[in-house]
Amino acid sequence: MATDFDATQARRLLDDAERIGTRLGPDSRILYGVWGLAWLLGYGTLWFTSGDGGAPPTWAFIVFASALAAAGVCTAIHIARRTGGVRGDSAATGTMYGITWGVAFMATGVMLGALSEAGLTGEQMALVSNGFTVIVVGALYMAGAAMYRDRAWFVLGVWITLVVAVGTVLGVPHLFLVMALAGGGVMTVVALVQHVRMRRVSQ
Repeated sequence: MATDFDATQARRLLDDAERIGTRLGPDSRILYGVWGLAWLLGYGTLWFTSGDGGAPPTWAFIVFASALAAAGVCTAIHIARRTGGVRGDSAATGTMYGITWGVAFMATGVMLGALSEAGLTGEQMALVSNGFTVIVVGALYMAGAAMYRDRAWFVLGVWITLVVAVGTVLGVPHLFLVMALAGGGVMTVVALVQHVRMRRVSQ
């Protein structure tokens, strides 16, 4: 016996599925927010302590590295929690993606430490460390966009990768200001816009 198609019920089911997918997938507001604030704090510190083009003090780089490390840990924990109650392929995908952030930053830190011991100058180290770190973040955002079908993630990954390329060409200390404003500032704004948009949709 044929059953009449109920468009309203179908729409409700699709909305429910979308809400479930949103709850199980990473929250873009959190990811944009933690990285935006980390970049504003880290790069802002490097910029304000660079003086008249001089290299920032060691403690400024420690603040910078700590801010990025904290953002990386927050990202890994957030993704792991969002996928913690999921089973099957989705759970495995989320877990592996979360671990990827931690492994990538651990390996990057080891490599940068080795390069520092190799005798790079302060400016060279600043350019290399910044380039490595940001390219990793951009690549992970783009990879996450492919997994979660999130175009905003992909655009942001492309944007910050282009920003670090431009900033590296400009050199120190202009690099720090570009990364703080065009990188951290943009991510923070995107987080706020996403928050407002999601609140309007939920009302």
